Amino acid sequence: MIEELAERFSSLGMVQAVALSGSRTSAINDSSSDWDIYIYSDKRVPPEERGTILRDLFPSVRVDCSPFEEGDEAIGSDGMAYDLMYRSTDWTEWQIDDVWRKHNARIGYTTCFLYNISTSEILSDRDGWLESLKDELHSPYPEKLRENIAERNLGIIDGNGESTFLRQAELAYERDDLVSQNHRLSAIIASYFDAVFAWNSVLHPGEKKLQRYAHLLCQSLPEGFDEDIEASVASIGTEDYIPSLRKMADDLRAFLRK
Repeated sequence: MIEELAERFSSLGMVQAVALSGSRTSAINDSSSDWDIYIYSDKRVPPEERGTILRDLFPSVRVDCSPFEEGDEAIGSDGMAYDLMYRSTDWTEWQIDDVWRKHNARIGYTTCFLYNISTSEILSDRDGWLESLKDELHSPYPEKLRENIAERNLGIIDGNGESTFLRQAELAYERDDLVSQNHRLSAIIASYFDAVFAWNSVLHPGEKKLQRYAHLLCQSLPEGFDEDIEASVASIGTEDYIPSLRKMADDLRAFLRK
């Protein structure tokens, strides 16, 4: 089915490449993972054209339904789910240029998109465009990007000013606002992992199974890594909330200064 999808989409004039990526091609996957197929094109593939292809192959199809990237969903007769995502080649190039070449850090998940490209299995590549991007991402991790990600994400967790995540967490605790406490904790953990993966010169693998990925991919981790994360998650709404977040931030700072 995947080969059939790749053949049909790659026959469209605007499509540059088709790739399999996501959970199925990652270092940690399981039988519950969907098949994530990415279509890279010079201009938008019209939803009606996508629907025609998918309805010819699948009994259940939802077009233009993704809450994140533009995408479709199809379910095979065996119940297997296929998520199809559509990306502009210009947008893809910009992402790699902005992060990998210009070393611009984001707040959390800086190199997730690059990991997705790097680990993709190419199904079709008209001019070798996607292969050339993969080759570039397999070059040594830029030292300046490593430093920028660590500095920016540690700063937003616990830097100067009232807008840091830790300060916002303190206010959420003072207000007894459980929803806001959870929101701030999620942001802190996102930036924590962004810094940890970058400091190990590892592309960020995404939002799932991060503790397992950190142990698998990273040569070194902050002191109390697992204990800090688990204690922080368990602390929401308790008097341990701020102390546990503070300890996680302090241990991250000590790790990045080694």
